[in-house]
Amino acid sequence: MDKTSVPCDQFGEFKKVLARLREEDDKVIYRLNASVPTPSFSDKVSAAENCSRLQADLLGLHENRKNIINNCILYNEHVLKSETGTESSKKIAARNIRSLKMELGVEKVVNQRSSTFFQNRCSPFLDFATAL
Repeated sequence: MDKTSVPCDQFGEFKKVLARLREEDDKVIYRLNASVPTPSFSDKVSAAENCSRLQADLLGLHENRKNIINNCILYNEHVLKSETGTESSKKIAARNIRSLKMELGVEKVVNQRSSTFFQNRCSPFLDFATAL
């Protein structure tokens, strides 16, 4: 998703965008289940290749969401420090910053859940020393 289309100044709308982005993790997990066979059928499908591709997709999704949240934090910090902003806009920015920082914590949980599932599913096919 384009970072300019993320409503950093309206937290409710931001949460909707973030929820849609988090649904992408579910889609990768679905693709993982659909494309990675059980170990007994791994000789018929390139499970390692599918796992590697899906791992790259998952890491990209995680990095994208983290960057979007951090960019919105920076945007709101700029509004908060702005000399031209109204008191009301500064209060909203401060509240947004607190909420966005909480979203970073939620993001860690979401990423950990996806990563754990991914590792459990792909462990027979990949070396996870450098993985998620």
